[in-house]
Amino acid sequence: MLLIQSLPLIVLVLLLASGRVGPIWSCVAALLCALPAAWLGLADRSHFAGFLGHSLLEGLWLAAIPVGIICAGLVFHAGVDPANAAANTPARAVTADVAFDSSFLLGMFTEAATGFGVGTVFAVGALKRLGLIGAPAAAIGLMAQLGIPWGGLGPGTAIGAALAGVDVQQMSLRNAEILAPSFLMLLPLFWWWCGKLGLLTTGRDRMRQFCWLALLGGLLIGGHFVLPWQLCGMMASGTVLSLRLLIAQPPRNADDFSRMGRSAFPYLLLAGLLLASQLWHNAPALRPFPGLPILALNHAMVSICVAALVLFIRAGKSPLLAWAALKRARRPATALLGFVVLARVLANAGIPVALASALVASFGAAAPFASPILAAIAGFFAGTNVGGNSAMMPLQAALGRASGLGPLVLPGIQNGTLALVISPQLTSVAAGLMGGGVTPAKLWRIMWPVALVGLIAGSVSILIG
Repeated sequence: MLLIQSLPLIVLVLLLASGRVGPIWSCVAALLCALPAAWLGLADRSHFAGFLGHSLLEGLWLAAIPVGIICAGLVFHAGVDPANAAANTPARAVTADVAFDSSFLLGMFTEAATGFGVGTVFAVGALKRLGLIGAPAAAIGLMAQLGIPWGGLGPGTAIGAALAGVDVQQMSLRNAEILAPSFLMLLPLFWWWCGKLGLLTTGRDRMRQFCWLALLGGLLIGGHFVLPWQLCGMMASGTVLSLRLLIAQPPRNADDFSRMGRSAFPYLLLAGLLLASQLWHNAPALRPFPGLPILALNHAMVSICVAALVLFIRAGKSPLLAWAALKRARRPATALLGFVVLARVLANAGIPVALASALVASFGAAAPFASPILAAIAGFFAGTNVGGNSAMMPLQAALGRASGLGPLVLPGIQNGTLALVISPQLTSVAAGLMGGGVTPAKLWRIMWPVALVGLIAGSVSILIG
């Protein structure tokens, strides 16, 4: 039974890792392999057709929001207009520092504000405009996902805390304490990718980037003592990004301030709309499935659409530019849809929990140290914090209680696992947007240490307690 349940995941990974089968057909093959496991797992197999139909509808709904976010983000980028942005911004040499700013700071800020991988959409777009292409550039763009617990102002964290029965502010703080040192552990990997892109880094460059990331981590932790947890990701990354830009290009006169205002306007508009939307409580919302995320008028997707519309009207841009941007979203959106539907079928069939239970049983007295592996499995295959937490958080909380650990230890590991950064969904989006022959398999070959850092950080967190 365990072999049958694990077959969809094995097939998915092998096909994607081969580099010869695209993400869409890999999902189709994995979904076909999941059908026997789902059928065998049903108590009443006469309801199998209804199970599949309901799982498909739930998957379509879960995918609709991130797909909408990706499409809106691409249209927003078309509204920014790189040519005008370049005219209003002094040229900066393409260096490792600029790549660092684009991903770790701008990308992370955007991901904290919007979620659903938009940080990577923005970061990959910025890197491509700088002329940085290929798998290492896409990998750098994926570093924007490091702030996943606060992505989209934290719906995954809210769901995870509710499932674990813990205080969400305290669990978010625990995540900050885990991720702050993880940022620093990932820096050597970033420098290696920069070397592959021909961006050399001196010892001084590395020390400077280390200090900026240390400041980012410190602000992320400290912010939880003075701010609502949802805003801590935006506050930390936005503060460091602003300081970096001011130091790199300090304004010297009124023209400089005017130029900065023009360049920053699209992002200030987006941030303002996102923050203002959070003040609208009880906004009208669509709730087609109990227990699944809702789509309200104050959702981040709506704010991005409004910001994009304002930019297009303000600049008098043709709707054809928006249509061209939407056409670029076709392949990554289709791949994302396939992964989400597959994940929903697996989750509704109880397959992730069954596999996790088998792993826990095999660990014996060392069972708590299976937690980082379980988190990685759930995050990698769900591709979203909401999906990963929904599948695995109840088991993580129960395992922590049975092991006598504090209530936040294992839930904190589950929420925001670094395996999310290299999930098939996100790597497919990054590869599709980068183009040029970049595939998820190529990204996994150079990004596997990200998951290793997550496992190490999780294990150390268990030892600390």
